[in-house]
Amino acid sequence: MERHYIRTKDGLYVAAAVRKPRGPGPFPALLYFHGAPGGRGMQKLVDWVSGSTGGPLWETFLQRGFVVVVADYRHPVGQDLGQPLPEKAATYADDAEAVWKHVTTLPYVNRERITVYGVSLGGSVAMHLLARVQPWRAILGAGAPMAFFGMSRDGQTIDAERTARNLATVTTPVLLLVGTKDSLLEVSRRTYEELTRAGKTARLDIFENGYHDFVVGPQGHAGRDEPLLDITLTALDLALQWAVGE
Repeated sequence: MERHYIRTKDGLYVAAAVRKPRGPGPFPALLYFHGAPGGRGMQKLVDWVSGSTGGPLWETFLQRGFVVVVADYRHPVGQDLGQPLPEKAATYADDAEAVWKHVTTLPYVNRERITVYGVSLGGSVAMHLLARVQPWRAILGAGAPMAFFGMSRDGQTIDAERTARNLATVTTPVLLLVGTKDSLLEVSRRTYEELTRAGKTARLDIFENGYHDFVVGPQGHAGRDEPLLDITLTALDLALQWAVGE
């Protein structure tokens, strides 16, 4: 387990917990951005990447030969999820870019095979990162990229100008995973529609009875029912295939 503190645009340090396979590499990497709120802190990231909460995502990627990076980002305090990110202040998009640049310098990481995975608000973090850099693959698990598209929570309306501007530089193939019990199901549908309409490579898989972030499985959130479903493992297999390029 490696604990990294990464300096971002305005001097804020964000945490990232890293595990790697044995050997010098370079290995493909999974760069994971968790859901809301940001600012989880190092210990929570360590809990996730160590597998102590029971979620199979990180351990499975590690066993398949991936470096696994679970990264933090600042909490967008007071910001409506559909509003654009502030232009004159550092944001979670800047944090993600700083983490990306740091990960690409790690000697055991194959920078040409980095997959970015964002869950819930981490899906917005991931989409903003895709507009700035070109990862190998990207995955949105029950993504909430409303700020990226200027989208309503029901997926019915978007800001067409913002969408076109933000998607213009996106080249990374995107896999979208979501469950039918997720309140953001229509956001995932609309995200897929906008990606494909813009000529981007995208795939959408919808899972019956999947709760909001079922793709991760148990995360140790207090007071929440987080069963490890069969569809969690199916979604994990799809994510691995996507990251490998199959």
